[in-house]
Amino acid sequence: MKMLLPGALMLILAAPTLHAQVNPRGETTLELSGGNVTIEYGRPSLKGRDIKTMIYPGETWRLGADGDTTLTTEVGLKFGESSLARGTYILRAKFLGEGKWQLQINGTDYSKVAEVPMKLEESSSEVDRLSLRLEGEQKAGTFKVIWGKLSLSTEFTAP
Repeated sequence: MKMLLPGALMLILAAPTLHAQVNPRGETTLELSGGNVTIEYGRPSLKGRDIKTMIYPGETWRLGADGDTTLTTEVGLKFGESSLARGTYILRAKFLGEGKWQLQINGTDYSKVAEVPMKLEESSSEVDRLSLRLEGEQKAGTFKVIWGKLSLSTEFTAP
C-alpha cells in the first residue's frame, strides 16, 4: 500500500501536464442521399513549423493527431472508381512527390480499401490548426484538408 501511494500521487500531479499535450478533436459532418457522412480527427497545431519539412515523398500521414482519423458513412460512397459500403474507415494521406498526394482509405483493421488522388492547392494565408471539411449537397461532396498553406481535396458521390 505504501508503494502505491507515491505512484498515485505522481500520476495526479502529472495529469494536468499530460492533458495539456493532447490536441483537441474535430468533427465534420455532411448529409448526402439521406444519410450522414462524418469525419472525426485530432487537430494538431503547426506551432511555427513548416509542413514541407515535416513529411517526405513516400511517407504516409495519419491526417491528424492523437489517434486515427475516421470516416463513418451511413450511405455508400464512391471516390473516383472506388466504392465504399456503409461503415467506418480509417483515413491517411500519402505524399507521393512534389504536388502529388493520395487519400488512403483503410478498413478498421488497416487493410487498404482505396487510394484516391487528391488535388493540391496552396494558399497565401496560413491555417495553424489542422482543419478537415466535408462540403457538398444532394449526392456530391468534397473532402478537404487544410493546414498551413496546404489545401488538399478530393470529390466523392453517394447513390
